[in-house]
Amino acid sequence: MRETVTIVGGKKLTGEVYPIPNKNAIVAALPASILCKGTTVFHSVPDTSDVTKILLIIEKLGGVVENDGNGTVTINGESINSYKVDQKLGSAFRASLNFVGPLLARFGVAQVPQPGGCELGMRSIEAHTNAFSKLGVSIELINDYILFTAPKVKEKTYRVWQIEASVTATENIVMYAAGIASDVQIIDAACEPHVTDVVNLLKDMGADIQGVGSNQLHITGVEDMQGADFTPRPDFVDITGYMIAAAITDGEITIKGGNLPDVVDGIINWMVLFNVQVDRVGDDLLVKRGDGGLTIADVGFPQAAKNLPKFVPRPWPGFPVDCVPPMAVLASKSEGRLLLQNWMYESGLDFVRELNFLGADILMLDPQKIIVKGPVMFAGGDVTPPLVIQSMKAVFLAALCEPVETTIHGFDILKRRYPNIIEVYQKLGAQIQVVTRGAD
Repeated sequence: MRETVTIVGGKKLTGEVYPIPNKNAIVAALPASILCKGTTVFHSVPDTSDVTKILLIIEKLGGVVENDGNGTVTINGESINSYKVDQKLGSAFRASLNFVGPLLARFGVAQVPQPGGCELGMRSIEAHTNAFSKLGVSIELINDYILFTAPKVKEKTYRVWQIEASVTATENIVMYAAGIASDVQIIDAACEPHVTDVVNLLKDMGADIQGVGSNQLHITGVEDMQGADFTPRPDFVDITGYMIAAAITDGEITIKGGNLPDVVDGIINWMVLFNVQVDRVGDDLLVKRGDGGLTIADVGFPQAAKNLPKFVPRPWPGFPVDCVPPMAVLASKSEGRLLLQNWMYESGLDFVRELNFLGADILMLDPQKIIVKGPVMFAGGDVTPPLVIQSMKAVFLAALCEPVETTIHGFDILKRRYPNIIEVYQKLGAQIQVVTRGAD
């Protein structure tokens, strides 16, 4: 059963929040423990369903996992004795692909189920298979499993020019490269903050990696990696959500620990174009609506046509594609028009029909481009958004704006990334009631 919540909006959200640790960093870093036959300690580990599945997979592979229940997880990989990821667990979510690199480095072979996850586009694994094939790895489909086999004799050097700057493919091949005695150069590497966090963990485990934070990485791996400690940085998607929540509800939110220039400066650059005021206060960010209300700036945006500014996400350090759906809500509450494009996912704008049902004025030009006109008053209603985390987040944010009631079905999908989202927003003043709870 999926979870249903009812929200009565119109409350000015105020208070302090601590952004969640970057979930994407955690789900990639946990499998890296397989590379080490000693102990790796992970801090600030969120209690999400994806994390739970990953830890279960590691245990089924033979690892010893200790979870103190307060965000610290210790993994000893010495007893890991299997290269086959559990079918039921691994097929349920896309992050199971992150086991390929570590298992391949340790055993020379990795067997993973075809992955699932949220319903967002085709999301093929071509970026992974293409990159691994350039490292001499053979790939074959066996029933519902994908079998990766490393070459018995590895070359001294490899050069991998990725077909796209895929986050998970970059993490996967960096983990593999870190655990083999070869020099590997990766060109067009993803360089998002969570990728950088994982790369820095691998450096702490003993790999020599140059170019951290850039789109070109040079890895000199080691076959005997050591244990290390890992703490992810805050999630920039969560930080962006709080910025938008403060602006659209005319509230004032302090984001504790959010003043991380390498993580948020690019996002803040776009926020000011909507007249969102972001002040740096020590380690924190103080966010509120600017004087004069929300507007889509006449200058600062690229132009799609005369008097039609354009907003297009790009690979990091560009504006992150995961933040696009909430930006449609911000644009809906701002004076002006905006062309918004999601070039990455062919169904990434499917949530627009729910926003329009609630009162948005959004014209869908094609599955990847929309024109948003604002400001609007959301009218409330009963909606079932696509089961995509950030699409659900957009509808949730829209429901917070006006003093009307909105019922949202399938809300539990949000808890895959934001396990305490209801409690956090309630503390800020949001009126949220759980009508039916989702299955655990």
